[in-house]
Amino acid sequence: MLDATTKQRQVLSAALRTFGRYGYRRTSMELIAQAAQVSRPALYQHFRNKQDVFRAMTAQMVDGLIDAAELARRSEGTVADRLEGVLSVKIEFVAGTVDAEFRSEILADAEKIAGDLVQSFKDRLHAVVSALLTESSVELDLVGAEFRADDVAHLLLDAVVGIVQEDAAPDVLDKRLRDLVHLTIRGLTSR
Repeated sequence: MLDATTKQRQVLSAALRTFGRYGYRRTSMELIAQAAQVSRPALYQHFRNKQDVFRAMTAQMVDGLIDAAELARRSEGTVADRLEGVLSVKIEFVAGTVDAEFRSEILADAEKIAGDLVQSFKDRLHAVVSALLTESSVELDLVGAEFRADDVAHLLLDAVVGIVQEDAAPDVLDKRLRDLVHLTIRGLTSR
């Protein structure tokens, strides 16, 4: 028998796949229950409604994405590799879990339903990107001298939002991210 926490994680994992496949509006508690292989009454023991499932799923997802971004920031490799790793968590999540036709819809619904969690994610990811740029100011000699790490982080994250919303294959999105990172690195280096 699974404990309540394990069952909840199972439901949230199934909910992520379901919302990603059908979008928020077309997803029902019945679809989530089927995907999680639980009964609807069992689902309602853990969550009041679809919005409650969506918020819990978003909270869990935000923590996981920030953990992955921090891991990429602290990894070995060039500044470009680490920056691409940090920024790719958002692209990998959206492109890997949300069907292209629902990307814009699910992002808009997330703002409405879990705006506070979405803002928390943006703020926390911004802090990770800004810290990486600041700690890389030896290699990126224009950070601090001509460009504030905070401002560059905002620009990069805004650009990633645009990349994520494109209706393109994951490999195309990855290439666009790589190009963005290389342009940024060149623009922040005087040598």
